[in-house]
Amino acid sequence: MNLVDGVYKIAEQFMEDPEWVKINYTKIGELARTIIYEPQPIFPLPDITNSLKSIVIELVSASINYCYWYGKSTVRPNEASSTTMYNILQNCFYDFKETENQFSICIERLIKHLAMERFPLLEERAKHLRELKDGALQYCNDIDTYCRMGFGTNDWKDFFLTLITKFPGFGSDIFLKRASLFFIQLNRRFDYFSEEVKTLHVPADYQIPKMLEYYECITYHPYLSIAITDDQLIPKNSKMECELRSATILAIRELCKLTGWSVTDVDTYFFTKRHEPQQKFHLTITTDY
Repeated sequence: MNLVDGVYKIAEQFMEDPEWVKINYTKIGELARTIIYEPQPIFPLPDITNSLKSIVIELVSASINYCYWYGKSTVRPNEASSTTMYNILQNCFYDFKETENQFSICIERLIKHLAMERFPLLEERAKHLRELKDGALQYCNDIDTYCRMGFGTNDWKDFFLTLITKFPGFGSDIFLKRASLFFIQLNRRFDYFSEEVKTLHVPADYQIPKMLEYYECITYHPYLSIAITDDQLIPKNSKMECELRSATILAIRELCKLTGWSVTDVDTYFFTKRHEPQQKFHLTITTDY
């Protein structure tokens, strides 16, 4: 089973006759001709010299990288964000050692600190973190070993399949956002999977569709625009939400084709510019993103 092709197929099905979100291929072409003359952006990452620890940190981070706002886009308890979460995670893994017991101690410490910092969806985050206790350390060790030796696409497909089947928190999202993000982060940090990420789908979240709409690469139905502006909740798995994410995935695929950039580069380009637009992102209560 090709999981990435499956995501693209689902996105294409939603966009066969869209009601809420339209893709503007003309604007995508214009943006592609602009950004190819810009330097490829660099994603800010802290230095971690131990490669296994880096992979563990990225896996744990990806498992809970979702939904930092509460009630409205501008309310974030204790300034919750992916950056804040990442910093807390690193502090909680300060004494990480390659043992199941120490890994478990670090996970429980992280859950405690997320609770103290009042992160939204705490119960879901605790569940997803505790899922990792059964096999995540060995999984990361396998990736570390194989990447040092060099391996082919078939091995990468096995790693992807193992991620979503062994750890259900990663597999529950039909669009596999956090699974995609994990491998993109390893590509950013180590240049791992450089060939594979050329065809990988973008991690469809809140910020990327906001940026695509800002650049007019996708356009919203007036009702959807009003809903986003008014901080109205858009139900998870609704046609509206699925079109938002589907249009995002297909628009980024087109940008990658036209620019020759990988999905890592295009995702980084939008992520590093996410604070420039003044408009809000859509609100969906979900652990998917």
